[in-house]
Amino acid sequence: MSIFQFLKSRVFFKHFGLAIGITILLLTLSFFSINFYTHHGEAISVPDFSGLTIEQAQRMAETKDFKVEVSDSVHFQDKEKGTIVSQVPTADSKVKTGRTIYLIINGIEAEKVPMPDLTGISVRQATSDAEIFGLKIGKLRYVPDISTTVLEQSFKGKPIKANTLIIKGSTIDLVVGKGESNENTFIPNVLGLTNDEAEQKLSSLSLNIGVAVYDGTVKTTRDSTKARIWKQHPKSGNDSNIKLGSYIDIWLTLDNDLIPEISTENSPTDGI
Repeated sequence: MSIFQFLKSRVFFKHFGLAIGITILLLTLSFFSINFYTHHGEAISVPDFSGLTIEQAQRMAETKDFKVEVSDSVHFQDKEKGTIVSQVPTADSKVKTGRTIYLIINGIEAEKVPMPDLTGISVRQATSDAEIFGLKIGKLRYVPDISTTVLEQSFKGKPIKANTLIIKGSTIDLVVGKGESNENTFIPNVLGLTNDEAEQKLSSLSLNIGVAVYDGTVKTTRDSTKARIWKQHPKSGNDSNIKLGSYIDIWLTLDNDLIPEISTENSPTDGI
């Protein structure tokens, strides 16, 4: 049989049709296999990992066929250490499965800053400089000296040198010279202020918070940050003077009925 007769035969057309069918089947299977492998067109919502630990996030990600990776860390005082505070892509974003989610966590180790040199400057300037570094001024102790500037700086009762790494938010105590004159200051009115607000105000006048008494309405640490002063000793007054470095005792509450109204003549911002 010649080749031309074979090409016209029924056997040729049978095999030719079978070959085309197999080719189409293989192409179809390949298309669906690639489509399945690449999850073509498949997108699901990204879970919200905020507030979770890395281990918890990894377990959740596995159930959704995602991967997680820590990309950075930050430091927040009001968030639990070691937990996730942000993520990329954000929660509820639509992405393909298998995607890597990048996480930002609240650092486990507290953030540290270099201790500034507060000596040789006024208490007001020292307070401002300390705040720039995220530090607070605590007790002020006045000693006889011709200068009225900061003479020493200490942390937890021990001298601290400039550039020493210290946990951000720490409290620094200062020793200040009395100078030759004006050793007294007026007693400010701190009624209606929180403990932190009163501490800042008294510090600006070279005074200290003494005993802080919280009443029964204050039950938690968070309550104590919101509580306001309803009584102070000694009381403020136009003719009331007190030595620099002296202490003002305060009583705090969450009961607004106990807090007296602050007059405009003696508002919480006077003396700052």
